[in-house]
Amino acid sequence: MSNILLLNFAGFPKGLVQNRALPFTSQPTTHMSDHTTPSSCCPRLDLAFANLITRLWVAMRLFMAGVDKFRSGDGVNATFNMGNYETKSTQIAKLMSDNSFIPESLASPFAHYIGFVLLAVGAWVAIGLFSEFALLAAGLTFLSLGFGLAALPDDLELCANIGIGIIMTYAALSTNKSGFLSLDGIFRRGCKKQAAPEA
Repeated sequence: MSNILLLNFAGFPKGLVQNRALPFTSQPTTHMSDHTTPSSCCPRLDLAFANLITRLWVAMRLFMAGVDKFRSGDGVNATFNMGNYETKSTQIAKLMSDNSFIPESLASPFAHYIGFVLLAVGAWVAIGLFSEFALLAAGLTFLSLGFGLAALPDDLELCANIGIGIIMTYAALSTNKSGFLSLDGIFRRGCKKQAAPEA
């Protein structure tokens, strides 16, 4: 009824309206996606650069923390070897077992392997291969370190260091689909080029 009244006010004959009850939505609708579909060949550089910077920050933070486990001394007197690593691992395990509820049977294996985990995950994130899983591993590594700090407790280090690491990992994951400056991005572009002639 409302349709008929509106059409009558517009000056259309009543008989025409009654005989041809056409809805206002009879014309084909267009979707925004039909006109605004982004081209796959033109990635957003702002998101790509954001992913690169945050991903490399996460990688650097993890890798350099792993390198530091092998260090003793500062400046030109610094040395890097397995002896230093074993010494630091023993100190970390003792610190955790003496000052938290974590027993030495758990603290010692964690302290012994965490340096190698930091190096491996940091390198994995840096190259950008299977980036989602690499960044997931990075986030879980930060969480494991944060658990130890929370058990001590060391709230300042937990928030200032581990908290920033979690935020940066989140930022890298959020922009990962635009991360064409990585091995994942190179492989995706290669697959698109191979699929283009077939299409």
